[in-house]
Parts: sequence; structure tokens; C-alpha cells
Amino acid sequence: MLLRLIVFKKLLVALVLFAVSLLSLVGSRRYDQLPDLMQELTETDHTLLAALVNRGLDEGVWRLQVTALVSGLYGLVITVAAIGTLRGKAWGEWLLLAVLLSSLPVEVLELIKKPSTVHVALLTITVMGSLLLGLQLRRRRIR
Repeated sequence: MLLRLIVFKKLLVALVLFAVSLLSLVGSRRYDQLPDLMQELTETDHTLLAALVNRGLDEGVWRLQVTALVSGLYGLVITVAAIGTLRGKAWGEWLLLAVLLSSLPVEVLELIKKPSTVHVALLTITVMGSLLLGLQLRRRRIR
């Protein structure tokens, strides 16, 4: 049950990464139109969207393209790992374990920067999932 929860959490993360990738790609392709878009969003009280557009302006075209590529690839890796794990494939479980372990440093840093119960819960789920998957893979290997 915990493993399925982790897989679905990772699929949600993958969706967010795909959205970031798409928005970054569009922003890099239409970079010259971002100031007008930001002005329009500010005038219509869409402060969250205006903040995102402003962030894109601050980053520049090259950084937006890199963000699009990296977030898209990482989202793809997470999706493949999650689907493989849901289908009970050993390679999917190994890949998901790598994804979980690679996210640990980021989650620890987030907890240090902004301590909250949400960050503690996410870190706990990641650690528990890593341990669970590691034990499951070890049992499978012994058989």
C-alpha cells in the first residue's frame, strides 16, 4: 500500500515536471512576448501567474531551455519508473529506488530551509519507500 502511495506521489511529481517543462519551453520560444504578458497579468490581478512569468524573464532564454530539457527528462524517468513498478517489473523498482534516493538530498535541504510537517512527512515517505523497495529488491534477488 505504501509503495503504491509513493508511486502515485511520484506520478504527480512527474506531471508537475512536465508542466514546468512545457511552460519553460513556451517561455523560451516566446521570450520577447513575456513582458507584455506579465503586464497584462499584473493588471488583471493574476499575481501567481505574473510571478511565474517574471521568474521566466529573470532566468533568460537559455536557462528556460535548460529547465525545459532537464525537467522533461526527469519527469520521463519518474514516469517510466512508476509504470514499471506498478507492473511489478524489477527494472522499474530499481529505477524507482534510484529516483527516490536521488530526491533525498533535495528533500533534506527543503526540510532544513523551511521546516514544516509537510516536509517531514514527504521525507519520511521517501525514506520508508526507499527502505521498503530496497528490502523488496533484496528478497527478490535472494530467490
